[in-house]
Amino acid sequence: MDRWLELSLETDAETAEAIHEALFPIVEGRVALEQLHCPDGAPADRWENEAPQGPVIVRAWLALDQPEADQTRARVERALAALRLIRPLPAGRWREVRQSDWAEAWRTAFHPLRIGERLLIRPSWIQAEAVETRPGDITIVLDPGMAFGTGLHPTTQLCVLAMMKHIQADERVLDVGCGSGILSILAAKLGASVVLGVDTDAEAVRVSRENAALNGVADRVRFAHGSFELADQVYDWAIANILAPVIARLLAEGLANYGRRFIFSGILKSQVEQVRRACEEARLSLCEEQQLGDWVALVAQHAS
Repeated sequence: MDRWLELSLETDAETAEAIHEALFPIVEGRVALEQLHCPDGAPADRWENEAPQGPVIVRAWLALDQPEADQTRARVERALAALRLIRPLPAGRWREVRQSDWAEAWRTAFHPLRIGERLLIRPSWIQAEAVETRPGDITIVLDPGMAFGTGLHPTTQLCVLAMMKHIQADERVLDVGCGSGILSILAAKLGASVVLGVDTDAEAVRVSRENAALNGVADRVRFAHGSFELADQVYDWAIANILAPVIARLLAEGLANYGRRFIFSGILKSQVEQVRRACEEARLSLCEEQQLGDWVALVAQHAS
């Protein structure tokens, strides 16, 4: 296949992640997120002490040489139309490219991404020696576009910052809704002795295992297809970076029994009260709240 159709949309990081998740299964993973420079011209991955901001370009490619090309494009358009019912989306730009063009774009689109002061996320094709690091940096190798959760979304960034602040060596961590495995991998690199990541999407579990092996932590991280009921012990930390209604439902179903302390993210500011009530009913008390844009992360523990 030498002829490809490229779709590009420029938007914010949060919307870009939503578009990526919607298009990923349609274009068989050929979707990429490109973090553009910040308005003042400084590369976003050089910002310190705050999450990357600025526009993101979503690029997706479908093969024109395949007989189902028209049907695939129609499915992409329907997915974007469905998203537009939820949030404003920019108009997409379609153009035909050659194989060499999109293959090169895939790799040049991504740069190392810094979250907070110590976490650096780099694509696998950028060699470690080519990346500027600092003493004490934790590096995660993750190819954006592979699966669910690339580090760009504010909810992931809030989880990362909370984990970097709270998780200590030799603690046990349960990651509910592991996505790409980024938070489970971070827990292991922070020194967690036992990490279990669970997800109801089998593809997320497969990709998480691959990413854990790529980062050299497969011996300390286990992934399983399902939810928190697969946990066989009480964990020091249970992390759930999922939607607020799902967090509330999981707490009602007994998630609080499997952790001592909790990090909840994926919560819109307008949904904080819903999660707060669910925590109270599960006999958890909130001890920390952090906000990034419209999103909030909560740290909770068992009420004394």
